[in-house]
Amino acid sequence: MNYLTQFIIPVTGLKPRSHQFDFEIDDSFFEHFEYSEIRNGQINLHLVIEKEDNLLVFHFNFNGYVRIPCDRCYEPFDLPIEGKERLILRFGSDFHEESEEIQVVPIGENHFDISPFIYEYIHLSLPFRRVHPENELGENTCDAGIIRRLEDLSASSGPDPRWDVLAQLKKKS
Repeated sequence: MNYLTQFIIPVTGLKPRSHQFDFEIDDSFFEHFEYSEIRNGQINLHLVIEKEDNLLVFHFNFNGYVRIPCDRCYEPFDLPIEGKERLILRFGSDFHEESEEIQVVPIGENHFDISPFIYEYIHLSLPFRRVHPENELGENTCDAGIIRRLEDLSASSGPDPRWDVLAQLKKKS
């Protein structure tokens, strides 16, 4: 059985009311997305679907951690994440995206795959800068050897001589 089939929701069988689903997202989930920067993680997802006559409202609530490389030392670390997202599924004549939050599917569609949306929401919850957290003393927890090498390289390199030509042009004008 394909791991991602658990994320296919049977939309035609849902009665008009609120429905709740719980999912555990782990390494197997990320393996199905070839170019994912996340390869490991453990995330709990609580999904509430509010079914109305001609639309469904999906409320995604998730928390857990993902293992990603540090932007500073490139050593992997566990980054806590959490998020809340909403997706509105409306029935229409064909598949299309009305907005970031509204998806239209054909009226006769029986199932809806939420796995691409889960993947997107997890990635959107990642911070822009991903570095190891500081310890209780406020010290950097990055790989000390890598940080030392980076400091040595930046201290020994000095100013870049390619900028000298531009500085001379600036003086002339």
